Formats: sequence, C-alpha cells, structure tokens
Amino acid sequence: MQKSFREILGLPIREKLSHGLLGRVEQLIVNPLNGEIVAFFTRKDHKLLLPTIDVARISADAVWVENPEALATPDEIIRIAEVIKLNAPIFGNRVFTVSRQFLGEVIDFRFETNGWVLTKIDVAKRILGIPTAQKLINSSQIVRIKSNEITVRDAVVQVREKKNADKEIVPNLAPATLKTDE
Repeated sequence: MQKSFREILGLPIREKLSHGLLGRVEQLIVNPLNGEIVAFFTRKDHKLLLPTIDVARISADAVWVENPEALATPDEIIRIAEVIKLNAPIFGNRVFTVSRQFLGEVIDFRFETNGWVLTKIDVAKRILGIPTAQKLINSSQIVRIKSNEITVRDAVVQVREKKNADKEIVPNLAPATLKTDE
C-alpha cells in the first residue's frame, strides 16, 4: 500500500491489543543508500524510534504495533543508528539535477508499506513560502541523497508540463542505485 509522509505525520502509534498510545509519528528515517524506510521517530519522545519491521499495519487513524517494547533508542538498534549517522533527510531537502539545475525542495514523499521503500518524491519551488510548479519524481530517477541535497537525473526536466495540470509526473526511465558521498 502506498502512503505519503504527510499522511502519516502526526499519526498516533498504538499498541494493537490495548490501543494504548505509545507516541506519534514525527519523522521517517530513510536509508539514503537504498531508499528503505527503516524507522519512525516518535513525537512523544524524539529519542525513541519504531523500526518499520515492527509495524503491524498503518490505518487512516494510527500506526499499529504488536509489541510496545518495539520502541527503542537509536543506540539499541545499530543498523538504524548507522543510517541516522548518514544524516540524509528526504523531507525539506533541496533537489538538483545532475547538471545542477535547481528543481525545488521535497514537500512530501511516498513510500510502499509492503517492503518499506521510497517510491516518489514530491518537489516544488517556493515563492514567498508557497509551493509552486510541483513535480512528482520517481525514486528510480534519484542518483544520490546527501545531507544538504538530492540529485536526480537530468531526464526529469525534459518532461513537458501539461497545460492546466498542477503536477508533472516524471516517468520511470531506468532503475538507479542510490548513493551517498563517503
């Protein structure tokens, strides 16, 4: 099932059996090397995270977990701590083409809950803080994700914007391997 970051931002994280509130979704941690969504940070205590492997399901009104002990500190889960150290956010990051054309910043992103992978980024330029000229870019067009920018293939700007359309959908031309600078 496809979800967007804005859809789940602020959703309560609840235990499936007791319906007890464990926190709220504050941020998603995305591995910039492969686009995998590895965990959620909670709003209740930003020091706790919920690994996506422990998510039972996401409904319209909550993220459900089987075991409340699934919430942990980043230090307790080394694999996720290593992804956090890469410091490569998706939401709010600036997006450029390989030839350094500025496309805007990520105002939302979509992911598949079956496999927990990034599928698309929603990019827009801002004028006086208001998003304009939105582009929906397939994750296969991403070349590299760094802490201060995301680089996409030049082909994404060659797609013509349709008249009277508020979004441009960029085709999936070929798979790409996500990279970070080492």
